[in-house]
Amino acid sequence: MSDPIILAIDTATEACSVAVNGVAECQVEANAHSQILLPMISRVLQRAGLVLGDLDAIACGVGPGGFTGVRIGVSTAQALAMARGLPVYPVSSLQALAAATVQPSVLAALDARKGEVYAAVYVQDERTGLPVLQGEERVCPPGAVAWPHEGGYWGLGSAWPLYHSEWQQDNVLGWTEDAYPQADAVLRLALARHLGGDEGCRPDQLEPHYIRPFLPQDQQK
Repeated sequence: MSDPIILAIDTATEACSVAVNGVAECQVEANAHSQILLPMISRVLQRAGLVLGDLDAIACGVGPGGFTGVRIGVSTAQALAMARGLPVYPVSSLQALAAATVQPSVLAALDARKGEVYAAVYVQDERTGLPVLQGEERVCPPGAVAWPHEGGYWGLGSAWPLYHSEWQQDNVLGWTEDAYPQADAVLRLALARHLGGDEGCRPDQLEPHYIRPFLPQDQQK
């Protein structure tokens, strides 16, 4: 049996990305996701020789990340899935970030604005090669992040250029400045879940993963 055809998107950060069947596109442009996402989906499907009717599922990075970006991705995934009666796979954007590197142990951290970060520790599963969450994802001030002190880790995400001096530890091997969650990683994570028996969820069950409460003043974030 062939693998399902899954269209994956992630818009949780400045990077807007789409992937399907080995074809991917990413554009880093803040505050433009609402204009570039649908044309990007059309281009990627065309390059893959596919149309929306060929899809078996939609995968979506659901955050944490920018409130507006996350909402754009989730609403687009819902609309496409509802139109075709497809299941959806919600994927943590922090897990997608961790899946974008060959490093086996990752300290994933995204700038959450307001002097806070979205942070999580992921360690690669030896059998699947996919990142597994250690503990929980959280939002907090950078000084309140409790990174592990044992083992060797690599830092990823937009918070590292801002706060790496606060996170200097002997077991931090280094960090990557321009790392973003990518749709191709969202796709790999969703496909692994499908092959493991996860059938996804209904489009109306897809929800943003903000971690912290959404407030009216965050409308334009």
